[in-house]
Amino acid sequence: MNDRVYYFIKPYDESLPLPPAESFAQILNEAYLHPFNWKARTTRKSFWWSTLINLVIGILCILLGFYAFNQNINPGIRIVDGIVAAVVYLWLFLAALGQTIRRLHDVGYSGYWYWAAFTGYGAMFLFYLELQPSVQRQVKWGKYLFSDQDYPKGGAKSNVPVPTIGQILKEHFFDCFKWDARSTRTSFWVGTAISQVIMTIGVLACYLLSFMLLAPFSVTESDSGDAKVIGVIFIIFIIFFIAAAIWAFLAQLGHTVRRLHDAGFNGGWWWLGVIPYVGQLLLAFLLFHPTVQNEVKWDKYLFDPEDRIRQIKIKKIIPIWG
Repeated sequence: MNDRVYYFIKPYDESLPLPPAESFAQILNEAYLHPFNWKARTTRKSFWWSTLINLVIGILCILLGFYAFNQNINPGIRIVDGIVAAVVYLWLFLAALGQTIRRLHDVGYSGYWYWAAFTGYGAMFLFYLELQPSVQRQVKWGKYLFSDQDYPKGGAKSNVPVPTIGQILKEHFFDCFKWDARSTRTSFWVGTAISQVIMTIGVLACYLLSFMLLAPFSVTESDSGDAKVIGVIFIIFIIFFIAAAIWAFLAQLGHTVRRLHDAGFNGGWWWLGVIPYVGQLLLAFLLFHPTVQNEVKWDKYLFDPEDRIRQIKIKKIIPIWG
């Protein structure tokens, strides 16, 4: 096997079957005639060719729309052009969605990771996954649409443990100060996404509750008993919100340090995130890095011992390709 490891894209194991080669016609067929076939996988070549075609068709639709609505032509034709453009955009979206889900399957990730596109770093992580080569093993989401080729069972299978949602929540929110450990990529990004959702809901609730608490001041005298009670409640709420924000920061800090350890980096690289823009991007790239298969000095996960034992047993039974 080739022992080289590229930072973003690992080379294929030449001792295992390579992904099937699709013709251009098969790529078009897969992308635009099978948008709802999500129980399958697609190659990196097929995904990026279809992405390029979607971009070209989308630009042509925009140009057609500008022409239709900026020229002195029949209003009926404008309506037809608008409807056609809307239908084309909808079909392009569905085609891209199907291809993205199948591409995630092809690199060993569930299609639900598509939702990462709606977060900042998550969109970058999704882009990173779309760049990865096919995993040279069977996946639980089916095979390629235009090939009967399949990979041998257990080939190139990773020995990285997969935590449950409960374990991820415990690690992210209740193991804030356990830095001398490591955290899987799945654990980090799922925990980060859940934390962002909770913080967004918390900020919205803060604005709403602040409005509800402060609104009575417009009709209540500032030295009245009701105003003083409302003021005390508001101060308690602000203190609680600040404490929750500090807890969320410490939880994210601990998880980030453990994720850096898992990728083979020192936790001190967290300070890159203090540098605006460039530093935050560089830190994100480090957090994208897959788990290093060799042992590191922080070589432990915050899971139950039996889970780690189960992983060790699997490693002894199934040959692991690095």
